[in-house]
Amino acid sequence: MKEFRGRSVVPGQAQAPALVTTQALNLTASFSKPPNMIKRWNGVIQDRRHELYKKDVAGRVLVFPQCIGSTYTGMILLELIRRGRGPAAMVVQNADSLLASGALLAEVWLNQKVPLVEIPSPEIFTAIRTGQIVAVDGDQGLVRVM
Repeated sequence: MKEFRGRSVVPGQAQAPALVTTQALNLTASFSKPPNMIKRWNGVIQDRRHELYKKDVAGRVLVFPQCIGSTYTGMILLELIRRGRGPAAMVVQNADSLLASGALLAEVWLNQKVPLVEIPSPEIFTAIRTGQIVAVDGDQGLVRVM
């Protein structure tokens, strides 16, 4: 079992299969396209330029370097969580306030926890592979690859 200690950004506990990318993720471009909105926010990435195109984030531990793009990031994440289509947890190299706001608002407004842990080491992209079970402890800032 591989363990990483990082910075807790949003508390909570989750364990789920990982969905890993080394590309920064634009949540607005990925989830506010017509195919997602018409299909009632299904959680499938619709950014054709991203390596996770057509992958579903729902119930997964989303591992990615950072968010890019719009200031609407937090609201997109909040809406995915509200509809039950958000990630179980997130592990990022560089957490920003816009990403964290969506997870924090989900906890406050919806009583739904989506832990967010920042791990600056690029080793997370070689140690964690898509499909592996990952436990995220957002209270302690710990990420364990099972």
